[in-house]
Amino acid sequence: MATSANPRGKTANLRFKDQGDFSTPAGGDYIQTVFYSESLGEAEGLESDELLGSERNNNRDQEKPAPGLSTHSGDVVVPLCVNHLPYWLTGLLGAPATTGAGPYVHVFTSGKEELPYRTLEIEKRAGAAFFQHVGCLVSSMSFNFNRSAGYRQVTVGLVGRSEEKLGASAAGAPAALLALAQIPAAKGVLRIDGVTAADFLGGSLQVQNNPAADEALNGTKYVSGYLLDDPATGSGSMQVRYKDETYYDLMKAGEPIEVELEFALSATMKISFLMAAVRFEKGPFAPISGPGGLQAELTFRCEQTPTSPMLTVTVTNGIATY
Repeated sequence: MATSANPRGKTANLRFKDQGDFSTPAGGDYIQTVFYSESLGEAEGLESDELLGSERNNNRDQEKPAPGLSTHSGDVVVPLCVNHLPYWLTGLLGAPATTGAGPYVHVFTSGKEELPYRTLEIEKRAGAAFFQHVGCLVSSMSFNFNRSAGYRQVTVGLVGRSEEKLGASAAGAPAALLALAQIPAAKGVLRIDGVTAADFLGGSLQVQNNPAADEALNGTKYVSGYLLDDPATGSGSMQVRYKDETYYDLMKAGEPIEVELEFALSATMKISFLMAAVRFEKGPFAPISGPGGLQAELTFRCEQTPTSPMLTVTVTNGIATY
C-alpha cells in the first residue's frame, strides 16, 4: 500500500486583492505573491452562561456556553524582496507616488488616513481547500537587520473581518508571479544624518498602524471595520560596538537625528527606509559583563517633523505600477 499525501505548506499559495468595501470579498483576478509562513485566522471563544432555572443533570457541571466575540488577526512572514514587498507596503502605508520610465521609483509615506481593506486567499490543501480572509488591514510591519545567513524576512501583522473555507478558488486568474529579487540577510547599510554608521551590528524596526476595531452594531457578529484614530508609531533598537562615546553623546543629547536603512541588490534594485527624526531613549550604555568587548543597545522611537512624515520607504525596481 502506498503512503498517503498529507497537506503541507509546500503546496500553499497566497493571493490577494483590494476590496471595494469592508465586508464584501474582492472579485475578479487576484495577485499572487510569495510568503514563508502565515497564522491568519478567525477566532471566537466561548463564554460561561450560568442560566438559572434551566433543565440540568446535576448542580455541579458547567452548562451550555454563550458565544464570545469574533476576532480576526494573524501574521504573514514574507521576504524582503524588491519586487514583492511593495504589495505589503501598499497595505501598510497606502499607494506610492511613482516616477521614472524604468527603473521606476516608488515612494511610500506614512501618515495616510485611508488604507486598503483586502481579501486574502490562502490555498492550504492543493486544489481542495481555500481559506478566504475578508476585510484584512495591514496593522504592522517589522524586521530585524542584523547580519545573518539566508534572506532577510519581514513580519506583516494583519487584522480582518471574517474567514470562509471555499471548495474552489475565488481568485480568478492571477497574473504570472513577479520575479523574485530577495535581499540577502548579510546585506544592509545604516546611515545617520546621511553618513554611513560605523561599528553598527544590527537591530530591529517595527512600524504600527495601531488600528482599533469599530464595534458599531451592523446585524452580524463581526466588527464594522477598523478605525485609525490612534497615531501610527515607529520604534526599534540598534546594537553598536563600543569604541568611543559617539553613540553615547547622541543618546545623551536626546535630539532627533535622521536614520536611513538601505538594502540594495544594485543601483536599480533597492529598498530604503528613511526615518526623518529618530530619538534615542536614555538608558545604561555599554554595560560591562566581563573581560570581553563592550556593546551598546540603543532603543529609539520615530516621529514626524514639520516637513517630513515619520517614515518614507523608497523602492527602486523594474515594476511600473503597484
